[in-house]
Amino acid sequence: MKKFNISIAGILITLMIVTGSCKKWIDPDINTDPNKPTDVTLGTLLPSAQTGMGYAFGGDLKFACSMWMQQMAGGANQPLAYDRYVFTQSDVDNVWKWGLYAGPMMDCKTMITKAQVQECPWYGGIAKVMMAQMIGGVTDLWGSAPYSQAFQGEADLTPAYDTQQELYATINTLLTEAIADLDQPEGANKFLPGGEDLIYAGDVSMWRKAAFALRARYALHLSKINGAAAYTTALTALTEAFTANSDDLELYYGTATNENNPLFQFNDQRPYDIVVGYYLVSEMQATLPTADPRLPLLVDPTDGIVGSHAGEGEAASLIGPYYASQNSPVPFISFAECKFIEAECLLEGSDALGAANAYNDGVKASLAKMGVSDAAWEAVNANETAATITKEKIMKQKYFALCYQLEVFNDWRRTGYPVLTPAVAGVISSIPRHYPYPTSERLYNGENTPDVSLTSRVWWDL
Repeated sequence: MKKFNISIAGILITLMIVTGSCKKWIDPDINTDPNKPTDVTLGTLLPSAQTGMGYAFGGDLKFACSMWMQQMAGGANQPLAYDRYVFTQSDVDNVWKWGLYAGPMMDCKTMITKAQVQECPWYGGIAKVMMAQMIGGVTDLWGSAPYSQAFQGEADLTPAYDTQQELYATINTLLTEAIADLDQPEGANKFLPGGEDLIYAGDVSMWRKAAFALRARYALHLSKINGAAAYTTALTALTEAFTANSDDLELYYGTATNENNPLFQFNDQRPYDIVVGYYLVSEMQATLPTADPRLPLLVDPTDGIVGSHAGEGEAASLIGPYYASQNSPVPFISFAECKFIEAECLLEGSDALGAANAYNDGVKASLAKMGVSDAAWEAVNANETAATITKEKIMKQKYFALCYQLEVFNDWRRTGYPVLTPAVAGVISSIPRHYPYPTSERLYNGENTPDVSLTSRVWWDL
């Protein structure tokens, strides 16, 4: 019995020693998942945000509106439904949740905060330019959207919606602050962006130009709201924006499987679900003295260049190699776009000669960007004068130069150009002007989510 009691006492003493000293011999990080870091550096966040932004703008965000603009067409399955104006809240849920808010927008919000705390204004400026681009894409498609109360995680799972007017003010503030950040001297930064910047490799002078280019774009969007002041603001911003194709804000992809362009990935996984539109093909084939030199780059010529009429699901060509190859770029804003903005603004300001010159430069820049400059073709199609230039011509060539980009949809809603005929097979009689809000917002933030239809108009689309 005595032996038993001693043994019990020994065990109890041993347990007390082990319990009291466990913190010393058990690694406190044993339950930490190395694949889920609680904090990341600015240099890690930046490429994540850029690739996320590229996948959103180069993929799901633009498919439906590019079909409505009759540049793309639905060949089968979901895209064919989009082309017939069957476009629902479930179709935008993933790109809203993961492609934007919980992905690159959250990354940029984190970067903006960390850059201020860590005294890295250049990183902060880059993040603000990117955030302005993404807010612009969201509000131009959906109108009102969460921002000022967003990005708080569990602290606020039902953020209020900012109006589009408020979001445009936010865009302007972000770009103003970005320019101020990027103007800071190198010595004001504890850490400098470099090779992890997949767009400009840390060249903040290029990011500064991009900020002014975006300022011009978003000023022009308000032409129905602000009239002449919109054109003046845009022209002023352009004086410090892009001056060459090499300045373009765009993200190039790679040939490795995990680096492929999003449109290439879609076509590879779902061939012929998305094809090219008949209107795009027919208009580019009709130019004189020959078809538009960009056509075989925008449309795959492998089996002949054929487009599908809107909503008809006809056999047609795939998107061409310039935007749908493994390593193709996703453009966000370009020098060519800036020249067409300039042309429109000058024409509206009664400077027809300046508008004609800017238009001609825009057409030539677009061809040069794709490596198909053609003096004979440009002599006919990039040779406008003060007497011949029109707004319709400006918007038509901008439609070609910005092919498969979200901005085409914005331009059409602003100006009515190009003049498009709605899909005969469409479930509504007019071309949609508004994206539906996603399922997740309807289910979990329904009290704040606006009630809209595909034919609703955003604030600036009077």
